[in-house]
Amino acid sequence: MKKKTIIMDFSGIYREEDFHKNIEACWLECRDISGVNGYCGEDAQKEIKKRIQDYDFEGIHFLDSGNYHYLSKFWLEKVQQPFSLILFDHHTDMQPSAFFGLLSCGSWVKEVLETNPYVKEVCVVGPPKESMEQCKSELASRVVFVTQEELREGKLEQWEAFLEGRKELPVYLSIDKDVLCMEDARTNWDQGEMKLVELEEMIKQVFQNRNLLGADICGENPQDTAKVLENEGLEINSNNNLKLYHLLLKNKKRIK
Repeated sequence: MKKKTIIMDFSGIYREEDFHKNIEACWLECRDISGVNGYCGEDAQKEIKKRIQDYDFEGIHFLDSGNYHYLSKFWLEKVQQPFSLILFDHHTDMQPSAFFGLLSCGSWVKEVLETNPYVKEVCVVGPPKESMEQCKSELASRVVFVTQEELREGKLEQWEAFLEGRKELPVYLSIDKDVLCMEDARTNWDQGEMKLVELEEMIKQVFQNRNLLGADICGENPQDTAKVLENEGLEINSNNNLKLYHLLLKNKKRIK
């Protein structure tokens, strides 16, 4: 299995950014796969899994916009040992799928909790308290939430307890940049309030307490390809991708 930085191109937005020009990465062309934007049908799932079958979970995976965050589920399925999932996201991604049980960007964490026996605990950092309260109780009982309100007030007891808890479990890290404020990211979803420097500090705390298995990053804004934001968003997102990439590479234990 190849341990690499993977760029999964679904919308074409990464072609407009330049963060990847000076890094060693494998480009996976996915723009020809139909039935993938927000929701992912069975045929599309099979095709995506086929295209990533030769690559290992122990890399850094760029997943395009938040519409494709469900791709994390496929990378997690490659892990064959007990582990923890830490998700930085303005949304819980634990909602029931709206269309006939299709895997979606809003339901993938729910499906991971229901189907992946190796995921022993999940920590979701950044959703509003209201979103947390809407999650089904049988799932929420297996999840630690660090809400947007707690982050705003500097109440990190839940976060610190999670990191100190089951230290024997390695971590897979999933980052949706919609957890960030508008100054530090431009996404196609409603966004949170976290500063990039605050996200970086929390990732460093993960390094200090846990072994990192792999990581993925999503949250691009495909609207930038139409110059809706006059390319300001492209520069912001390209810069934060590069900063997160280099930060993740500093953990030399597992990430390659």
